[in-house]
Amino acid sequence: MNQKKIALVIYSLHEGGAEKVASELSIHFSQSGHHVSVIVFDDRHRVYAHGGRLVDLNLPAAEHASPIISMLSRAKLLVARAWRLRRLNQRQSFDLMIAVMESAGFAAVLASRDAIVANHCNPEENFSRMEWWLADYLFPRARKVVTVSEQGAALFKQRLPLKNLQCIYNPISQQRIRQAAAKPTEIPVLSQRYIIAIGRLEQVKRFDRLLEAYAHSKVCDEVDLVILGQGSLYETLKQKVAELGLSRQVIMPGYVDNPFPYIKQALFTVLSSDHEGFPMVLIESLCLGKPVIATNCPTGPDEIIRDGQNGLLVPVKDVGALASAIYRLVVDKKMYQSLAANAVESVRHLSIETIAQQWLALCKPVVKA
Repeated sequence: MNQKKIALVIYSLHEGGAEKVASELSIHFSQSGHHVSVIVFDDRHRVYAHGGRLVDLNLPAAEHASPIISMLSRAKLLVARAWRLRRLNQRQSFDLMIAVMESAGFAAVLASRDAIVANHCNPEENFSRMEWWLADYLFPRARKVVTVSEQGAALFKQRLPLKNLQCIYNPISQQRIRQAAAKPTEIPVLSQRYIIAIGRLEQVKRFDRLLEAYAHSKVCDEVDLVILGQGSLYETLKQKVAELGLSRQVIMPGYVDNPFPYIKQALFTVLSSDHEGFPMVLIESLCLGKPVIATNCPTGPDEIIRDGQNGLLVPVKDVGALASAIYRLVVDKKMYQSLAANAVESVRHLSIETIAQQWLALCKPVVKA
C-alpha cells in the first residue's frame, strides 16, 4: 500500500459534528496504514478518540478580552498557529493536510499553500465580516476549499471568485455506529415508544419550535420525546416543557457519550434547525435504519433526505408543518415502513471507505526526480 503522511488540523476534539468527522477520518486513515497526525490548538476538553499521534500546539483562543485587545490577540494567535504549522509541515512534509473549519483553515493556508480547507458550516450564517475578508484573501491560495454540501459550495461562489472549490460529504463509519448502537443505554428513558432529537441546546437548533410542534402533533399520548444534548438553553427549554404541560412526555437527560443506542431504539429522529452544515445526526440515524424528519434549512438536509423516500422535509420556521410530519410518521405505519426500508441504502455512498478515498485523491502529486 502507498502509505501517506496525513495531517488533520482542528481547533480541538471537543464535541461537535466537524470534530466527529476529523476523529473518524483519523481513525480510518490510521487503520488503513497511513501515518496520521491530528494537530489541535486546544486539547483541554477532548471528547472524541483519534487515530495516529496527537500533537497539541497549546494555542487556545483568548477569552474575555476587550474588542480591541481581542482583535490584536486573534491576529497574534493566527500568526503563531501558522508558524507552528509551517514548522511541523517542514519537518514532516505531509502528503495531505486537511484543516477542519476556519479556526484551523486560515492558519493552515498561511503555513502552506498545499493545505486543504474543509468548511463545515453555512458561511452565510456563521462567517463574520473579518472571516469573509480572510477567506477572500486566503482561500484562493489553498490547494482546495472543500465544503460538506453542494449548497455550501454555491454560497461561497456567490461571495468569492474561487476556482478551487470541491464538495466532499461527511462520512459515517457504519461498522463503528452499529457496534456503538448495540451497547446498553446509560439512562433508563425508554418507558414507551419515543422520537429523538440530538444537538447543542442553542438557539440555532430551535428545540423550542420542536417542543411546540410536538405539543401540537396529537401524538404526545402515544410517543415520548427524548432530547439529548447540553447547552445554554437547557433551563429555558425545561421551563418551556413545563409550560406546555409535557413534563411526563419530554425527557432531557443532557449530553450522553454514546447516543447511538437511543437512536436505534427510537421510532425516528427529528431535526428542527434554522441552519446546518451537513448534519451528522441525520446520516447516522439513516445508517441505523431510522427515518428522519428535518427542516429544509440551508445547508445539507435536502442533500441527505429524499422527501417521501427516506424521510420528510418541512419548511423552516413552520411549526404546523413540523407537527404534521411528526403526526404522519407516527400514525401512518405504511409510510413509516417504506421510509425505514430505504434508510440504510440511502446513505451507503457516505461510507467512511468511500469518502476517505475522495480525500486521498487530494494528496500532493508525487514529484519525480
